[in-house]
Order: sequence, then structure tokens, then C-alpha cells
Amino acid sequence: MFENVTSIIQNIQNIGSMDYRYLLSIMFGPTYLELLFFTIGMFFYALFVWYFYKKLSKRDIFELNLSKYDLPEVKWKGLKKSWSSFLYVLKYWILLPFYVIFWFFVLSVFLFFMAKNVSVRQTALMSIALVATIRITSYFKEELSQDLAKVMPLALLVIFLTDPSFFSWDLFLNRLKSLPNLWIDIIQFVTFTIFLEWVLRISYGIKNRAVHKKVQEVSQKNNSNIKINLF
Repeated sequence: MFENVTSIIQNIQNIGSMDYRYLLSIMFGPTYLELLFFTIGMFFYALFVWYFYKKLSKRDIFELNLSKYDLPEVKWKGLKKSWSSFLYVLKYWILLPFYVIFWFFVLSVFLFFMAKNVSVRQTALMSIALVATIRITSYFKEELSQDLAKVMPLALLVIFLTDPSFFSWDLFLNRLKSLPNLWIDIIQFVTFTIFLEWVLRISYGIKNRAVHKKVQEVSQKNNSNIKINLF
């Protein structure tokens, strides 16, 4: 019995005399660091995907509070309304091209990794077509637009998890370097998407005005019927 107690005490003393750096190396070894790296990387990638599809699939891209740009010293409502409309159009013309170019570049990066056997021009064409399709569906059904915006980033993540060797950084960098050679095509792609956005926004505005006018007519008719019934 005493021998067992002595053995236990010696084991405790041996543990206490162990190099703590060795214990730390076991606790925070390469495996744990690798796991931490992949976890943090996937976390930030998931945040980016969430922001990507939420932002790109919204019908109203820019939530502009134009009331703070009103002209307080101007009493004529028509001038105030014209000023707000001018600012709205100006902001869309300035911000929208940068917005389209940014998401076009993001989707092109995704496709550069995924579509290894597709030409750079074809990849750029598919990227802007996907941006345009997402923008179209956002005016009809935002849920569908969100699903479309999620497909490519999530597919890229699945490929990375199942076959990391699929990716080639050299091929990716070479494709990026060849993008400036397509600047005429890229300008045409972006111009098409901007024009499409304006057509969709104007059509949506006309539809909303027609619906609002119809609702007002029905409301006025109902109010007139109520007054007649009262008399």
C-alpha cells in the first residue's frame, strides 16, 4: 500500500518537473494551429458570402435617405422634389457602375478558380450574365435572387473542402493578368448591366405608380359609397 502511495507521489513530482513548453507544444501543436486557421478562414468566408448574396440580391441596392439633402431655405415643393430626384439619379449613375464592376470582379474570381478549362473572356461573360440575372430576379422575387447569388460561392467552398488540389494559383494569376486585355468587352458588359438596371428600376417605378393610383381610385370610390349610404 505504501509502495503505491510512493509511486503516485513520484508520478506527481515527475509531472510537476516536466517542461511546460513541451506541454504547450502538445496543446497548441501544428494540428490545432491548422484547425484554427481553417476555422477562422471558413468563418470569414461565410461572412463574406452572407454579405455578398444579401447585398447583390436586394432590389433596392442603395438605401438613400434623400430627405437630409432637401433645401430647407426653398419653399417651392417642386424645386425640392426636383433637387431630390437629381441627387437620386446622380448617386445611381456614380455608385452603380462601381457596384457592378466590384461584383463582376468578385464573381470572375470565383469562376477563375472553378472553370479551369473555360477561356477568360467566356468566364467574364458568364460572371456579368450572372450579375445581370441576379439583378433581374431581385425585381421579381428576392428569395430566388438570394439563392442564385449563393450558388457560386458555396459551390467554390464545396470544391475546396473536397479537392483542395483542384485550385491552381498560377492559372488564377495568369487569368487576372489577362483581364486588362478585355477592357473593351468589360466596358460593354458593365454598360449592359447598368442599362438593364435602369430599365428594371424605371419599369418597377411605373408599375408602383399605376398600382398606387389604382388603390387611390378604389379608396375614393369606397369613400363615396360610404357617404352615399350615410345619406
